[in-house]
Amino acid sequence: MKTRSLLLCLAAFAVLSACTPKEGARLKTCIFPGDYPDPTILRDGGDFYMTHSSFTYFPALLIWHSTDLVHWEPVVRAVEDGDYSIFAPDLCKVDGRYYIYYPTSRGENYVVTADRIEGPWSKPVKLDVGGIDPGHVVAEDGQRYLYTNNGFVTPLAADGLSAAGRPRKVYDGWEYPAEWETEGMWLESPKLFKRGEWFYLVSAEGGTAGPVTSHMVVVARSKSALGPWENSPHNPMVHTYSGDEAWWSKGHGTLVDDAAGNWYVVYHAYRNGFHTLGRSTIVESVEWTKDGWPVLAEKDGAKWEQRGLQGDYGYLRDYGNPLLWARWQPGFEGGTLMTTTAVDESYEITAEFSVPEGGAAGLYLFYNEQAFFGIQGEASTLAIRIRNERNQASLWQREDDGEWIALSSDVDLSGFHHNNYQGFFALRPAYLLSGGAQLKSFEYTPL
Repeated sequence: MKTRSLLLCLAAFAVLSACTPKEGARLKTCIFPGDYPDPTILRDGGDFYMTHSSFTYFPALLIWHSTDLVHWEPVVRAVEDGDYSIFAPDLCKVDGRYYIYYPTSRGENYVVTADRIEGPWSKPVKLDVGGIDPGHVVAEDGQRYLYTNNGFVTPLAADGLSAAGRPRKVYDGWEYPAEWETEGMWLESPKLFKRGEWFYLVSAEGGTAGPVTSHMVVVARSKSALGPWENSPHNPMVHTYSGDEAWWSKGHGTLVDDAAGNWYVVYHAYRNGFHTLGRSTIVESVEWTKDGWPVLAEKDGAKWEQRGLQGDYGYLRDYGNPLLWARWQPGFEGGTLMTTTAVDESYEITAEFSVPEGGAAGLYLFYNEQAFFGIQGEASTLAIRIRNERNQASLWQREDDGEWIALSSDVDLSGFHHNNYQGFFALRPAYLLSGGAQLKSFEYTPL
């Protein structure tokens, strides 16, 4: 049986992890463990909708639905194709129509629209707006605006599909202590909402990866959607202060209320020791101070129990649902590489393929073309198994007699992440098809 082994590895590091839902009305839980970064959330009546950065995986912008902020189901992918990387979108609803504003790796911003959240979604419309991390707001006079990074804002046309003026800077961010270890100021992720007489601007600062204490969520407010902006005396609202904490690089927050008037912040973070899994989505309850500032209901410094994931994540492990799969758009090894998101620190994946003459198939843990682990083969019936035990990977292939043969073991994958290979991706289960090969079965088993 002809196979080709492909692997890279870097040094390992220690592991501590937790994601423990709390009892009672307050929420402090991980709702999307794995590669679900840059969450943007919309409440529409009693329903919540969320989407995330999708980078170079297409179809892109998978929209999720929930009625309780804890249990979710996939609905639709809003962008079918593209020759760019998509990150940090903003999902909103204006005058009965849904909009997703998103930036790309080419320094452009686009918008897609739909009358129903299930679609059909429009073709992407390119906006004459630069910058990244768009955040939409309707001002007190009804004018629509799009905020972008570094405190810039651009007026939009009434239909939200084009710029109606040039950008101008209206916000400088919050000055965090100079001794804090971050990647830099990186004022990003403007998300805006109105509560009472105040507009609130929620931003990210400090950089999204790098040092584990880099990222944060900061809040400002104004009586006008254009400022002047007053920074919260309680900043940062969300932040990782130490590498001992259960979650690293917490940041990129969006505030949302429910129909009963309770408030929450949704943000992303890396699990301690698991940059490889990407940034998970977390939700926490929010309280309001007497003078009108949002703060975490469970104050900074409260420790989450470190017993692993405690939620029911069946909605994320339903790998028979095609919505949970997306192709690596650049292609790989001359074939189509389909990827999905791992939920767990330890898991096993097994795939069986039917491969015609001249074709090939493979199974991988894939970060990018420089960092992956797995094999491909050309046998007519091909079965491959990969086990990832807390970033230590092993690989098997099934022989014609049904016996599983170990090909490699204890390969360290802990360095397969953004800080070494850039891109803000995650190490994802993936299978390769070329030359007419077909996937017969795929199994994902948490360990």
